[in-house]
Amino acid sequence: MTPPVPGLRLRKASAPKRDSATSERKKAAAQATAVVPRWLTGWRGELILLALVLLGIAIFITGYGVGMRDDTFHTHWYSPLRGTGAAPLAVGNVQGGVIDRSGNMPLLLTVRGLQILPAGEAYALSAVRSGQAPSRCAFFGVGTGTTQVHLSCPNLPPKPSGWLITTVPKEAGQPGKILLRSARP
Repeated sequence: MTPPVPGLRLRKASAPKRDSATSERKKAAAQATAVVPRWLTGWRGELILLALVLLGIAIFITGYGVGMRDDTFHTHWYSPLRGTGAAPLAVGNVQGGVIDRSGNMPLLLTVRGLQILPAGEAYALSAVRSGQAPSRCAFFGVGTGTTQVHLSCPNLPPKPSGWLITTVPKEAGQPGKILLRSARP
């Protein structure tokens, strides 16, 4: 070995410099692996995952239970309606359910092809009984397309002989224009 030269300082050899792109990639990789917070690791993470799964199951069961309500209309009889000369394109039907303990008959009225009336005007559903004048059961309005109306009419026979849909006149005591009537004779 050679003796040191006076006045000459030796420097430690430094590691070769890496390019900055490589070091930035390593930093990004280290940060990406450290994205999971500490509180999600181990048993805490498993407990949180279990809680979320149980919450999802509870929401599904609740939705299923609410969706299982039976809103189906149980039809006891059916009467198709056809348009008259005043509304030739109108069609519809009246479905009747079983008369309840109070004497009310649930009805489901479906109509299509009636015009939307101005405010303050309405349509009327009337039951036709053999040998009697039609008796009004309900008033209703329509929207665009098909309209369904759930009704309840008191004191109807188990199966009325026919149905009429009329306009309700602005002047009391005047007959309305018949727009639909029962399709059967």
